[in-house]
Amino acid sequence: MTRWLSWLSELQPEFFCEVSPELAAEKGLQNGDWATITTARAEVEARVLVTRRLLPLRIKGRVFHQIGLPYHWGSKGLSRGDAANELISFVADPNVSIQESKALTGDIRPGRRNSNRRVVTRGDLLPPVENGHRRDRPEVESKPVRNHGVRTSKVIKE
Repeated sequence: MTRWLSWLSELQPEFFCEVSPELAAEKGLQNGDWATITTARAEVEARVLVTRRLLPLRIKGRVFHQIGLPYHWGSKGLSRGDAANELISFVADPNVSIQESKALTGDIRPGRRNSNRRVVTRGDLLPPVENGHRRDRPEVESKPVRNHGVRTSKVIKE
């Protein structure tokens, strides 16, 4: 929504990431500066917002940091920038085909993105045509229809 609505674009004109003061100190991040977030799939750049809203998690004696990313940016719209979706592999739940994108692992470092690294939203997203398919996986011929565990005790006739 932010990138399409003028009043929200004015309030937040750039893609940003939220980090805790502890993670900012550990990684050398400064509030308002650029940071690069990297996953196995891609890397994006975002403005740093140091906030107490994302505190480190302590699990069995280990410290885990969180990086908060909004989903409101993309290559089109009033406010443009990298998108959080670029970091996520598109893996859909087999039952309902909802993208599995609630959490992932990655790294953050200060500075802008390496311009030599491929960005998911730039360039040809589809691999060359192989075996008549222009996708990384074959086309789905038909989606199985199941009752998904729903049981009815009577048949409704119209």
